[in-house]
Parts: sequence; C-alpha cells; structure tokens
Amino acid sequence: MARKAVHVGHQPAPVKLACDAAKARRRVPDSSCPAVKQACKTLAAAKEETQHYAAGLLAYGGLLFAAGAAAWSLPLLFLVFTAVCMPWRAVRFYRNKWVFYLIDFCYFVNIATAVFLVWFPNNAQLEALVYALADGPIAGALVAWQCPWVFGSGEHTVSVLMHLLPGLAMFAHRHYTPSGLRGWQGIAQYAAQLAHGHITPTGSVPPASYPQHTLLWLVAAPQLFYIVWQLLYYLVVQVLFRSFILRNGYETSYMCLARRAAKNNNFWNRLVRRGSITRRLLVYGGLQLLFTVICCSVFLPTYFSFPLAVAYQVVKVVFPVYYGSRYQMTKVPQHVFLKGIQVYHEVHSDMQQQQQQQQQAEEEQQAAAEAVAAQRKAAEALRLRRSCATEAACACPPLAAMPRQVMA
Repeated sequence: MARKAVHVGHQPAPVKLACDAAKARRRVPDSSCPAVKQACKTLAAAKEETQHYAAGLLAYGGLLFAAGAAAWSLPLLFLVFTAVCMPWRAVRFYRNKWVFYLIDFCYFVNIATAVFLVWFPNNAQLEALVYALADGPIAGALVAWQCPWVFGSGEHTVSVLMHLLPGLAMFAHRHYTPSGLRGWQGIAQYAAQLAHGHITPTGSVPPASYPQHTLLWLVAAPQLFYIVWQLLYYLVVQVLFRSFILRNGYETSYMCLARRAAKNNNFWNRLVRRGSITRRLLVYGGLQLLFTVICCSVFLPTYFSFPLAVAYQVVKVVFPVYYGSRYQMTKVPQHVFLKGIQVYHEVHSDMQQQQQQQQQAEEEQQAAAEAVAAQRKAAEALRLRRSCATEAACACPPLAAMPRQVMA
C-alpha cells in the first residue's frame, strides 16, 4: 500500500506569547558595558542618598516634635546625640586627616554643656557661663557662617545640630526640665522609671536662678573661656604640630576658612590676609573675639526674658533650614550637572578603552588566523612537492631495470 505523500511547504512563524515578551523585557543587560556599570553605581548612590534624606527629615521632625510636645526631653536628646556623634566624628575625622577639627571651639562648648548637664545641673554660675557660650557664639555661627541644614547630607545635619542643640538643651534645662530629671542621678532615676512604663518625669520645674555678679558670668567668663581656647588652639596647631600638619597633609579649620575667604575675596579676606603670618593670626583671633562679644551681647536679653528666648530658638531653626533650601536649589543642581559631565567622560573613556581592547583582540585573532593559513599553505606546498617527486620517480625506472639491448 502506497504511503500518502506529505507536502512540506512554507512553515508558519512561531507565535510569540506575552510571557516571552515579558521575559525579554526582564532580561538582564550585559554588565560588562561601561554605561550599565555607571547606571548601577548611580542607582546605588541614589538609593543611599534617599536613605540619608529620609534620616535627615526624621531627625528634623523628631526635634520639632520633642520641642513642642516634651521640651523637657531636649537635654536628654542632646546627651544621646553627643554620645553617638562625637565618637563617630572622631573616627571619621581621623580617617580623613581632619583630626585637628576636633579642637575647634564648638566641640569644647558641646563637651562643656554635656559636663554641666550631667554633673553640675544646679550650679547657677556654670549655667550662666555654658548658656552664654551655647546660645551666644555657637548659635551665632549658624547665621555668620550660613550653615545649611541639608537633610540628605549627614555631615551638614551633624554640623547644624552641633551648633543648635547645646543652646536648645540649655534653654530647656532652664525653663522646662523638672528636678527629677537633672544630673546623672535624675537620668538614672528616669531610666528606671521608663523601665516601669512611666514616660513623664517626676518633680516640678524649679524657678530660673540667677548667679551673683551676673555680668561677670554672662560676659567676662565666656570671653575668658574663649581666650583660653584660642591660646590652646594656637599652641597646638601653630606651634607643636605645625610641621606635622604640613608634612602629612592634615586639614585644620583655619586652612578651610582661609580657602573660603580667598575664594570669595571679600573685605574680611583682604583685612586678615595682609602682612606677616603673626599679624594674620592676631587679626583673625581678634575678629573671632569680637564676634564672641557681639554674640554674647545679643544673647543677654534672651537670658532674662522667656519670650525673647523662645523667639531666639525659632530663629536658630529657621536660618539653617533656609540656608539648606538655598543649598538644595542652587548647589545640588550644579553638583548633579558636574557629576553628569564626569560620568559622561568616564563612560566615554571606558568605551574607548573597551573598543581598543576589542580591536586589539581582533587584530590578534586575525594575526593568528593568518599564521595558521600560512602554515597550511606551507604544508600543502610541501605535500605537493613530495607527490611530484613520487610521480617522477615512478615515471623514470632505475637503470638496472632497463633491457641490455637498450643499454648497449
């Protein structure tokens, strides 16, 4: 029985299903491409910046909530901040050769504030001294140096809080902190109270106290504190470790401020950076002393007036937020633009390098192929010569095999 012939004609193209298209879209691109590598780095950096921005917003919102709902907790927040951020900054500055930043005036005032809150919470003289330092030159630096509170930057956030929290903590200690939460004993008692589920501290808020010789502790003592610190800073940075700093490339706040002033080239830069190094240091120290006197004079009315103190705390928060917003709208786009140019050049150079490597590999492959072809040609020529020699030998028999007649 004859089999039925099967006609084999044009076969229809396979139908692409939706799942195949989804798999094609989910296909991972080649990770060796420079553009893909840079895109992965950019996405990772964006994710990290998002986390930092969220942390900065949480810190800002938590500070405002604590100041409005539980102002008595501000000294505790300051102590926690000091215990966490001071060691973190010390390690970070040591790794980046910024360790001499740790002897700046703001760190001394932060340590003095923490020492007062923990060990001398009821000393009216020390309270006036530390309060004048914290809400005087340290808070005034937020406006004078235009410190921006950039929520996405940990460095900016920590710097602003180091100038903002000491004055807030002293303000809350003077007007809101109850007697059961003062000093290390009160803090330990409050920790035991929290373990039992009680959040509100015990005791009443004592009335604001004023030391004898008020102007002595509000004006003269802060200036003396500043002069002692300035002499210590000069001794460490300009005398004892000057050659070490210059030889090993360490950074100091004086160098940083000098670069900023030279970049702006304003009146203060022309005033300070004139003459010998000794004159520059004396003028710079004198201007800082004058700044301290002015800030303490601005602080004096807030020490005696509660409404003025509240308004001053609000101003201290508003200015860094404004400077941070301006930084976000002006500096960040510039950084993004410069970063884009840098990324473009990096990707372009990587692609050129990859093309050169690919071209070099192709040339090596071509050279290897030509060498193999040459070897094949040589082997073929040798084989032909041998075959020709064999055929010639077969066509011409040896003399011994020829007849004798022919030989005769």
